[in-house]
Amino acid sequence: MSIETLIRQTNPLMPDDVTSGHSEVPRELLDEILATPFRQTIRPRPRLIAAVLVVVAIVAVVVTQTLPGPVNAPQSASAAAEFHKLSTVVSSLPADTLAPGQFVYTDSVSSGPPAHPGNVPYNVQFDSTRQFWVAPDGSGKGIFTASNVTFPTPQDQAEWVAQGSPDIAAEFTRTSTFGPGNYGPMQVDEFTLPTDQAQLSSVIAGLVTSATHAQPGTANFTTEEFGYIGQLLQETAAPPDVRAALLTLAGNIPGITLVGPTTGPEGVVGVGISTPLTPAPSGGGYSEELIFDPTTGTLAAVEQWLTDPSGTKTLQQWTVYLASGVVDNTSTIPLLTIISTTTTSS
Repeated sequence: MSIETLIRQTNPLMPDDVTSGHSEVPRELLDEILATPFRQTIRPRPRLIAAVLVVVAIVAVVVTQTLPGPVNAPQSASAAAEFHKLSTVVSSLPADTLAPGQFVYTDSVSSGPPAHPGNVPYNVQFDSTRQFWVAPDGSGKGIFTASNVTFPTPQDQAEWVAQGSPDIAAEFTRTSTFGPGNYGPMQVDEFTLPTDQAQLSSVIAGLVTSATHAQPGTANFTTEEFGYIGQLLQETAAPPDVRAALLTLAGNIPGITLVGPTTGPEGVVGVGISTPLTPAPSGGGYSEELIFDPTTGTLAAVEQWLTDPSGTKTLQQWTVYLASGVVDNTSTIPLLTIISTTTTSS
């Protein structure tokens, strides 16, 4: 299955010109470009504020817990136990309420490995900011803004100049609108998801298999299921009982491990939980880590790691979830005020 087909299955809301002519961009980077932003957090991002072209007025103060213990050190507690804690926290939260005409707004930024954008003789790397507005009926709007374009080598930059120095950021900046029943990039109405674990597991397995063709029981399916649940946890309007059920389901995935207190891109601090390695043909393998705010159960970041045959890990790509909230429209958009993160000790 081609990259474009996979994207269109899992992210059918993007206009055709986002993927056409860019078949050489790695699936991982395109996944990040098209990923949905996550839940109620606003975090500072000094090098990205100037690049945000369209923003919404959501003012919040996030109290981030400073976690004890060594960062990125394996913990004695199990991943399942940590997911149980997160599920309990989420179960106590009030549900978001959307009136007719209101939207859930979400905002995230991601960065991936260098990409080869179409039929050009150079590689580029850039950050992608994604903003979504989703109404109660599943209609809405998405804006994708590329920024911080760099070139991996001087030769790449020279080739870009030789091609006339095209505007890479503009090429990957798009706006998309979608009608009722779409429910954002995932096309899943989370209000209808079952909370019974057996039923929810069956539904998620069907969605994962349809989107990726990964087969249950394989290492690849484990990673895909873990990531798919993470994407569903992005949806801020999902009822707390649904989010709690998704967290419980993630805790039952075989082979996941508790990374423990960790720091991620853009200064994210939280509790990390990782999949086992999906073996790579040349040795080593890939893993995905979800980072949660333990005080709210919110998914704060996703990281994809490559482990080489010697055991050295390299961060391949990441997404950090910056802002979310209920807004009244998608047209009048005042400037977003970024509130500095406040930290407290546990």
